[in-house]
Amino acid sequence: MIGEGLLFDTFGNPGVLAKNMRKFNIDPAKIKRIVLSHDDWDHVSGLWYLLEGRRDITVYICPGFNQGIKDRIVSFGARVIEVEPFMEIEEGVFSTGQVQGSSIGRSIFEQALAVKSSKHITIITGCAHPGIVNIVNIVRKHFSNEQVYFVLGGLHLKDSTNEISAGIIQELRDLGVCKAAPMHCTGKRATAAMREVFGYGFVQAKEGDVIEL
Repeated sequence: MIGEGLLFDTFGNPGVLAKNMRKFNIDPAKIKRIVLSHDDWDHVSGLWYLLEGRRDITVYICPGFNQGIKDRIVSFGARVIEVEPFMEIEEGVFSTGQVQGSSIGRSIFEQALAVKSSKHITIITGCAHPGIVNIVNIVRKHFSNEQVYFVLGGLHLKDSTNEISAGIIQELRDLGVCKAAPMHCTGKRATAAMREVFGYGFVQAKEGDVIEL
């Protein structure tokens, strides 16, 4: 959850999503906007639980999403918006727009969120298939006078060699990123390397945590 009414990605198991919402006292009825990073099953499957009986939700997707998923969202009566680069989702929260990446020989269309505070920018990713350094550079180019201070989410380094991961982590530091909360598909080895490089700027995030941006 980003604020009370905006949800980024919807997990891969509707039952677990519902259970966690009850556990952490999150009222699904208050969710009005859902941003899907990309259309892999483990990021969209919980959506169908949230859309059941709801016509007051807007879902933000990449134009390149699978047509079947687009049609299914519409069938629930939800409003669908195909994002454009740096479309403002709510005050201070922007989509990067569609960025193309690849995984196991297929193209993936993915968006990340850039959250602007009074001091800096936080980037929130789903899997970062297009490359986290690429995403950071896209955001830095748009917000040329702002520091990308915090990167949070999946960084898709689980299958990378130690050498490749180390290079990417160092690039993030060179780009001015001071805090990192690696999750999901980052992988244990890359997460451990980030903990070492970022030191006090490393954030161990888990389900239910509230993280100040």
